[in-house]
Amino acid sequence: MKLFSPDSRFMRAMSMLGDLLLLNLIFLICCVPIVTIGAASTALYTVAFRMARGTEGHVLGLFFRAFRQNFRRATGLWLLLLLAGGVAVVDIWIFAAFSGVLRLIEIPFVLLLIVALFTAGYAFPLLSQFENTVKGTLKNALALSLGYLPRTLVITALNVFPLVLLLYDPYLFLNASFIWAFLWFSAAAYLATKLLEKVFAPYREEKKEEDPS
Repeated sequence: MKLFSPDSRFMRAMSMLGDLLLLNLIFLICCVPIVTIGAASTALYTVAFRMARGTEGHVLGLFFRAFRQNFRRATGLWLLLLLAGGVAVVDIWIFAAFSGVLRLIEIPFVLLLIVALFTAGYAFPLLSQFENTVKGTLKNALALSLGYLPRTLVITALNVFPLVLLLYDPYLFLNASFIWAFLWFSAAAYLATKLLEKVFAPYREEKKEEDPS
């Protein structure tokens, strides 16, 4: 009977799994209009951080509150990162058809794509935890992503893995579609918050000192 006690490890794990499944579902639904991906990502991390700290509340309420509160800034961040990434991908694709010295022209665009991916891995988590302008959030996201490169590589891998798999092996991607649909994005965000919590901790302390209340 102890196994099914509300305070048992098993029941806490099952509760967390249920929350992650629900969080993944509402995140995907809110991403359907592509323009809302930024707001959905910020809301995703808002809930994931609370879960990681063991202070989560009602998933739906937390998610949609964060979605509404951060919509404007998150959308601005998302559109800027999408523009940078889109320009980089298109130019890489164009110059990949060239050979010789002309092929070297794609190098700056490869770097731009990497920077955009690194920055995206921190931008929405930052926005979910700290009040700042779009410009300030982008600046801090880039600085932190380069300053904590090993963590950044893991976070970026979690973020891009489904897309890389889709491009490399669409058949395998489709076979694993239940993972993307039910768990991947919320679980990846939860794991990312574990890596980001130590990164953000000093800035949380500064925030507490500036605002003791």
